[in-house]
Amino acid sequence: MEGFSDFPSIHSTIAARAWNIFWNWGQTLMGVKTRLRRNPLARSARESLSRIISGVDSPFTSIVRNLKESNISSVLDVGANVGQFGIDIRRYGFQGQIVSYEPVSETFGLLSQTISRHQPWKAFQLGLGAEESVRSINISGNDGLSSSFLKMGSTHLENFPGSAIVAQQTISISTIDKELEILGIRPQELLLKLDVQGFEAEVLKGASQSLSKIPLCYLEVSITPLYEGEITFLPILMELSKYGHEVVDVFRGIKTKKGQLLQLDILTKLKNDLM
Repeated sequence: MEGFSDFPSIHSTIAARAWNIFWNWGQTLMGVKTRLRRNPLARSARESLSRIISGVDSPFTSIVRNLKESNISSVLDVGANVGQFGIDIRRYGFQGQIVSYEPVSETFGLLSQTISRHQPWKAFQLGLGAEESVRSINISGNDGLSSSFLKMGSTHLENFPGSAIVAQQTISISTIDKELEILGIRPQELLLKLDVQGFEAEVLKGASQSLSKIPLCYLEVSITPLYEGEITFLPILMELSKYGHEVVDVFRGIKTKKGQLLQLDILTKLKNDLM
């Protein structure tokens, strides 16, 4: 029958066009999500909706209140991604200096665009850890939100398959103690924020000279390990307590598909600052 010889090629062309449309749509959606993550108005709307649904106040109400009470003038934002934490504390009224660290090249490029609109704010393309070194970081497929020096665990992959590793990159690592010395920032006037995907214990080791002087720490900790070799929240709390820190606020983090809580965000404060 005339025309049947072209049937497979026609369908191949249609399939190819459909795939291109789907791919372009997916890339556009990912770009929109990344832009929204860096947009203060979009973040306000998202937070307001979450508060209405959950009935829970924003963690930034507590964070910024404690910043004011402790006379904090600088925030060290370790694991900054595209700068969403900095945007959020700006939205809640913090006008001091922010110094962000983000090691992944592409993500750092977006962070650099963010900081230009919300000064005073500096950013460095560095990882932070226990000592100065060079090592490989695993880059995740969810816009780098789950990128880590550690190998991703099965619980993470099963519940968040979109976060699977898509690339690796070799980066330089410094320490908090060294960076504070270089920057000339007094630890007594600092909030230390960590969102480093299982690498918290290593970063804290690199702050051994400063932690007993830093009034506030805000960090994401896991109840269940999400990365191989990750130190979970109880040992992290014990380590912080050695330097005089106590938990003053806790916020629920991500859950499994079945509703099991996997992570917490905790705010700690020096005991002598609690008086």
